Formats: sequence, structure tokens, C-alpha cells
Amino acid sequence: MRDLYAAAAATWVDDGRSAHYVLAPTHDRALLDAWYRLGFGQQQAHAIRAVPTTPPTPPSSLNIRRPNRVDLDVLTRLALELPEYQRRSPVFSAAEVPAYEQARSEWEHEIDNQTYGLFVAELDGRVVGTAGAMALTEADSHIGPARADNAGYLAFGATLPEARGRGAGRALGEAAGWWAAESGFDSIVVDWRVTNLLASRTWPRLGFETSFLRLHRVVGY
Repeated sequence: MRDLYAAAAATWVDDGRSAHYVLAPTHDRALLDAWYRLGFGQQQAHAIRAVPTTPPTPPSSLNIRRPNRVDLDVLTRLALELPEYQRRSPVFSAAEVPAYEQARSEWEHEIDNQTYGLFVAELDGRVVGTAGAMALTEADSHIGPARADNAGYLAFGATLPEARGRGAGRALGEAAGWWAAESGFDSIVVDWRVTNLLASRTWPRLGFETSFLRLHRVVGY
């Protein structure tokens, strides 16, 4: 594998492509070690769990429901919260934070889509978090051997900073899992930046087991 990469990378760098990544299965420790020895490091985790067999019971302080258009303002704020959080330490993502108008427009377009599992969490009558799930076949980031058969996809989840630690993220994740079960899927998949400490703790606690790692390298630094 290292020799194959050496041959391919020479062409990529000659073409000006200095950022390289690979998606590797976590069960093959020798393969992971080969990529690490080539200077690749962990960037993103892909994880999977079986769908639940019984509906979740959120804490009594929380109400989990589908969003409506009255929620658009707070949903837009939540849509911006995740990329803003990822730009900070220790993630340092270079992805652009969308403009408020763009984020709101996307929610206005998707909020009535009944094929998605869209949820909000209310704490003391106020929306403090949101999550969304869909069929994994609709996720362009999960392709090839890493795409599980008949799986749902927990596409996003965000909680307002002042409400973290109150169980909203867990309740939303459980709601997405039950949506996948009711939709006839066998499993549900999620992914996160491994440097996102909140996600790295929340999703494994919900029973997600890492199946693939996206490894990344920037040449010349």
C-alpha cells in the first residue's frame, strides 16, 4: 500500500494536489499503521450502530418534536453554531460559515420534507437543539465500500452552547435512531471530526462504533 501511494502521490503533487486523504477500515490495524507511517493522521470518524428496538424515553425536562416554521430563527442559529464551533480549537476547520440568509433559506426549503427525520429539542419550552437524519444513499460523503446497506444517516446535530450538558444532544440522537428504525433501516450511520470533542464523546455514548477513519495528509509542511 505504501508503494502504491508513493507512485500515485508523485503524480498528484506534480499536478498541484498537495492535500491527500484516504478512507480506511478500522478493523485492519496493519493497514492503518501503513497509512500512519506515510504521514497520515486521523481527521474524521465514520461510525455505525444497529437501530433501536424500542422507542426512546427522553428526560422529563426535554420535549422532542418535529420542527415547524415558527422555529426558523432558532434553527438558523443552530445551523450556524456547528460550523462556528468547528472553526475553533481544537478542530480549526477551514470550512466557511454560511451567511445567515443562506442558512435560513436552506431550512425554509427543507423543513417540510417529510422524507427526512428532522427534530428539535425543547428545554423549558425553548428550542435548544436540532438533529436531522436521512437515507444513507442520499449522503454524498458515504460512497463505495464504506456505504452500509439499508442504513439511515444522522446527517447533523447541534445544541446551543448555553444548553449543553442537559441531555439534548443524546435525546436528539436517540430520536434519529428511532426514526431510522421506523423507516425500515437496519442501522444508522454518523460521522464527525475526531478533533470535535463534543461529537467524539456524544456519539460513541449512543452506541455508535467506529467503522472507518478518514486519514489526511498535507504534503510540504
